[in-house]
Amino acid sequence: MIKDRVLYIGTDNGLFAATARGGRYEPRPAGLQGKGAVRSPVVIDRSEPHRMYAATSRSGVFVSENGGGTWREINEGVTYKEGWSLAQHPLTGELVLGTGPSSIFKSSDGGENWKDCEGLRTLAETIDWTFPNPPHVSHVKGLALSPKDPKIIFGAIEEGWLVRSRDGGVTWQNIKEGTEFDSHSVSVMPDDPSIVISTSGKFFYKSANGGDSFMQSSAGLDRRYMAQVAFHPSRPKTFFTAAAAVPPPFWRRPEGGDTGFYRSDDRGDSWRRLSGGLPEHLTAAPRAVAGDADDPDCFLFGMNDGSIWITEDAGESFKQIISRMPQVMSIRVTHS
Repeated sequence: MIKDRVLYIGTDNGLFAATARGGRYEPRPAGLQGKGAVRSPVVIDRSEPHRMYAATSRSGVFVSENGGGTWREINEGVTYKEGWSLAQHPLTGELVLGTGPSSIFKSSDGGENWKDCEGLRTLAETIDWTFPNPPHVSHVKGLALSPKDPKIIFGAIEEGWLVRSRDGGVTWQNIKEGTEFDSHSVSVMPDDPSIVISTSGKFFYKSANGGDSFMQSSAGLDRRYMAQVAFHPSRPKTFFTAAAAVPPPFWRRPEGGDTGFYRSDDRGDSWRRLSGGLPEHLTAAPRAVAGDADDPDCFLFGMNDGSIWITEDAGESFKQIISRMPQVMSIRVTHS
């Protein structure tokens, strides 16, 4: 275990931070309580590690310049403050925000000003976009930026398939071939941008042509309602994810989400369910999967009951490090 590991945990009531104490992690509020859910992992600025960005579900985007000590709202130009996803390009430092209703905004000055990528809302397919819960308005649940080409942006629409821009957000296309209407996440492989993956409410999908088309790739997955994928930083073919057997309305049943944790060693072509140290039946449902770039075999799984599980041996064994807090929505790992 790396002792200086810090977890920034987005919950349905703001942000929490947790550091290791005697092998366990003690979460403490780190701001944004009362601002809604922090559904997307906080962004730690690529060049200023004490500068952090967070998207909230009620009040838009905030920035902290002291590692989460205090926060300041930065929403100039953001039309919709229902934040769902937030990312920063590793080369340019540009910030990209996904919201509900489904819209994407970009900032090139650290979030002080945002530009609406309004072309997204002109797609003909938006008439089909929806969400099961009233008022049935879709949102951009996930974002992915191509690491080598800042002009390529992907979005996962819940619910409305995937979207892609190749010109920095000016024009868009709705990618429906081979992918799933209920999209949860999208990622571009850092070592091979031609490979794009997506999780959904119905299994896992993979593209080998830069996102032009997808195919379901779910061999070994015996659960279907998926969280996002985390990648092994030194073995790019190794993925981790988690999935519930049923969607959220059924998590209230006695058997709950009936969750499984999974690992793939072939870029998601096949999956193996993990079991070491886990209960035979996991009632909680998964909301977040994250890795630790400084500890390649470490991965964390955040659940809807406020618990967090960790593996430090690439999935061979797990232990619960947090048993109860507000519902976990996202996790970002850093080091003090």
